[in-house]
Amino acid sequence: MGEIAVFKTEFVDRTKEILLNYEGEYKLSNAINCMLGLLILPYENVRNNPDTFWDTDLNAIPDFPAFRIHVFQPVHKVKKGGIIEYYPKTLRVFLQKIRNGLAHQHIRPVNTNGRFTRVVIENYFDPDNRNILDMEVEFTRKQLEKFALFIADEYLKRP
Repeated sequence: MGEIAVFKTEFVDRTKEILLNYEGEYKLSNAINCMLGLLILPYENVRNNPDTFWDTDLNAIPDFPAFRIHVFQPVHKVKKGGIIEYYPKTLRVFLQKIRNGLAHQHIRPVNTNGRFTRVVIENYFDPDNRNILDMEVEFTRKQLEKFALFIADEYLKRP
């Protein structure tokens, strides 16, 4: 196994350890910071992977962690006349939209009594400045951790 392949799995393993063993007061911030190693790196490595697990409809995934999906209408393109063509609602597409939301800084922490308690991640389909909201999810810290660990574990099962 080459150095890059080892990095791709070891980085995910180390990030899991950081998330699971963090004892500081900024647990939600730590969870958000761990998204690089637990969501984005796995997505970037499976986006062209033919493994059909990643193409499973979200509603058909066993043990899929619970959190709030406010909007998931993943836009693929807008045709002439404003006709919207959608992607299928698969795990691969869902990870793509979360990755894009994080990369484009469409992340909104929710503050309760002076503490960050939840985070909202949005994605906008934006060719020609259309700004179509096609994904909005909300996680508590524990939900975000469970989801990130779920994705990391599935990624590590499928090298």
